Amino acid sequence: MNIIKRLLSRFFKLIVGKGSEIEMGIDLIKKRSFWIKALIVVVVVGILAVYPSDYYLISPGIAKPLSPMVNIKADTYLQTGKVMLTAVSMKSASLLEYMYVKLFNPDLIELQSKNLLPPNMNMEEYFKFMREMMKESQMKAKAVALEAAGYNPQVSGQGAKITHVLKEGNAKGKLKPGDIIIKVDGEPVGLLTEVVSEIQDRKVGAQVRVTVKRDGVKKTYSIKTKKIQNNADNPSIGVLITSYKREYDFPIKININAGRIGGPSAGSMFALQIFNQLTKKDYTYGLKIAGTGTISLEGKVGRIDGVKQKIAAAKERGAKIFFTPQANAKAAKEMETPEIKIVSVKNFTDIINYLKSLK
Repeated sequence: MNIIKRLLSRFFKLIVGKGSEIEMGIDLIKKRSFWIKALIVVVVVGILAVYPSDYYLISPGIAKPLSPMVNIKADTYLQTGKVMLTAVSMKSASLLEYMYVKLFNPDLIELQSKNLLPPNMNMEEYFKFMREMMKESQMKAKAVALEAAGYNPQVSGQGAKITHVLKEGNAKGKLKPGDIIIKVDGEPVGLLTEVVSEIQDRKVGAQVRVTVKRDGVKKTYSIKTKKIQNNADNPSIGVLITSYKREYDFPIKININAGRIGGPSAGSMFALQIFNQLTKKDYTYGLKIAGTGTISLEGKVGRIDGVKQKIAAAKERGAKIFFTPQANAKAAKEMETPEIKIVSVKNFTDIINYLKSLK
């Protein structure tokens, strides 16, 4: 009987031992499975983090003082505050960043399609176009500021020359490369930025009358605007243009060096910086003043993109006042806080009048 008990006891221990080993094996497999899954997740996330998407990531960018960029060859006056231009940050979005924005919709971060170039335009042509827009914007800012300061600047142009007619646009079959746009809705336009502003200052789908000069003959066409670029809501008739016979004569030499910043959206702030340097009264009152908006020769402040991100950048740099085009006022007002006053303006005179009202 004792022998049988000992045998049963050993058998029981053996069975238990095997069971424990089996359980240990299962635990080991589970642990290995966890780490394998974790490794797969890390690898996938790593790939998503470096693999580019077809979008740019738009977020708050810079707010930079303009005084170091503007050099006026005349008697100027010191300012106690700062006038700042603002710009958004644009970088290529990875697939991971694309998924994050789509899933969580974070504040002040947007996606913009990389298909921002109009058809038939390569990146080099696009940057050339944006530099041309910036150059013309600075020229108009100088003219507006000089006139506001009591000078008599002379600026002229004979329209905008069409370089490409896009097959996706409604101008196809009507306008041709080489046509000179001289009027929009019956109003003369002498500069590249004037043509862009007049066409974009309407809703997508609206009709616009475009008068061109072709081989010395004037022709007028009614063209319906549409959205050409996937990333923008700006109306377009579907042409690419450049300046035509642009001339200017300023009584004072003014140099502006904005570095790599392109586009026309800093026009209103360049005008304010130049004007403030040319006048004895300091309209900054020791404050940091930021803003955005295109500028026309008549002083009209036009709409821009990315106003919320620009205001966020201005807040970060301590701006107390932010001037926004009236066309962007609704979105801009959502960013107003006790720390920063959002001021909607139609034209450059509105900017000066508001600053004059400060005590």
